[in-house]
Amino acid sequence: MKKRKLSLLLTLSLLTSAAPTVGLAASSAVTINGKTVQTETLMQNDTMLVPARFFMNTGVVVQWSEAYQAVVLTKGNITISLPSQQSYADVLVHPGTTWHRDQLPVVTTDRKDGTYIPLRYAAETLGMTVWYDAESQSASVHTNSSGPVKILESTPSPEAKDPAMHWLYQLTEAEAGGESLQGKIAVAASVLNRVKTPGWPKSVKDVIFEVAHVNGSDYYQYSPVLDKRIYNVTPSQETIKAVNLALHGTDPSKQAVIFYNPEKTANQWVRSREVTTVIGDHVFAK
Repeated sequence: MKKRKLSLLLTLSLLTSAAPTVGLAASSAVTINGKTVQTETLMQNDTMLVPARFFMNTGVVVQWSEAYQAVVLTKGNITISLPSQQSYADVLVHPGTTWHRDQLPVVTTDRKDGTYIPLRYAAETLGMTVWYDAESQSASVHTNSSGPVKILESTPSPEAKDPAMHWLYQLTEAEAGGESLQGKIAVAASVLNRVKTPGWPKSVKDVIFEVAHVNGSDYYQYSPVLDKRIYNVTPSQETIKAVNLALHGTDPSKQAVIFYNPEKTANQWVRSREVTTVIGDHVFAK
């Protein structure tokens, strides 16, 4: 993890002086808290990028650092620096002094009309919720009234003081340790969705360890509980980050209460449920 100070001598140029790059932007409608905002977008590696100034519509302070040639976004206690023409971002949680570097699947891209940054990454890092439909290439952003979340890279969320939350970290690692950050968040969120849904146990621990008794047989809800993997894994920093985001409302599972790997289950009941999304190896449903 690289430690450095980011200059706070930032200009308010709205990022329109950057050099152009090859590629065509498309006009798209992005919904923010139910209100449609028209903006130019770019697609890279199936990821939507928007001009950094788009985030001014969400209450984010958008600035430009001449010293680091970077877009700087600030909301609440979180600052993100996205250097021009680079595929990484640096994140600072105030009042801390240590920046955490995230590698991105896309390049922060300069054009005549501004600097384009990944919509989902920036929004979710700042504590917002994003839904993206790949088929229609449309996006919806909810700024969340609770405001920015504190991203903890190596320390569990304060909720982890509750023993039940310990099991959410353990289950997420056991079920989705090899999945993307979005896949991990979705797994954790689906467990939390069960707690809020009638017909399921009303606590995280009870949801995770529920065993249904049907016709003399025991049916575990999660295979890591059945095979005991839940007791032996150590949550990675990314898993901790994912669970923290889920605990603060991020839900890429789209309100799912079930997830499964279609290559590993023959359970017809889960396969009959309404699919909400597919992330990595997991199908999410409700």
